[in-house]
Amino acid sequence: MKTMHCNKNTSLLIAAVLFLLITGCNPLGNDSNKCGPCPMYMMMEPNLNFRVVDKTTRQDLFFGSGAPYKISQLVMRHIVNGVPDTALLRVDTIDHVFNVLVPPNHTIDTVTMQIAGLPKDVLLFETATVGKCCPRLILNSVLYNGAVVFTAANGPQVAVLEK
Repeated sequence: MKTMHCNKNTSLLIAAVLFLLITGCNPLGNDSNKCGPCPMYMMMEPNLNFRVVDKTTRQDLFFGSGAPYKISQLVMRHIVNGVPDTALLRVDTIDHVFNVLVPPNHTIDTVTMQIAGLPKDVLLFETATVGKCCPRLILNSVLYNGAVVFTAANGPQVAVLEK
């Protein structure tokens, strides 16, 4: 008889645990949009892969034979509350692209790009939060001197910045 009592308690405990797992978290009480456990994934800071090309000839300004500028002549600054800060710039010499990482401070963050003594260019990084149950930050769009060069919906994987 004691074994039956333990099995009944165990069954009730298992049923309660299964009920909690099935219903998941529900921040709004009886809302029909229920959340379960969030999947494990690595959070990526908003970043952009890009190339810089001559707007007339479409020649890459940094990679390839005859490139007029050295990689060291490219300076990127993240403007945080009006103060220039460093932007993490990575160089992929195999695929001939740059990647700039912008830790978000605002919904829209400003990054300046300067090549040698040329005038500065302005990139606006707009971030957005997607997902209600398991929200994550994405790069929503990037404007380069006022023109859209990247959107989350359409890409591109590598933005082409014309200088």
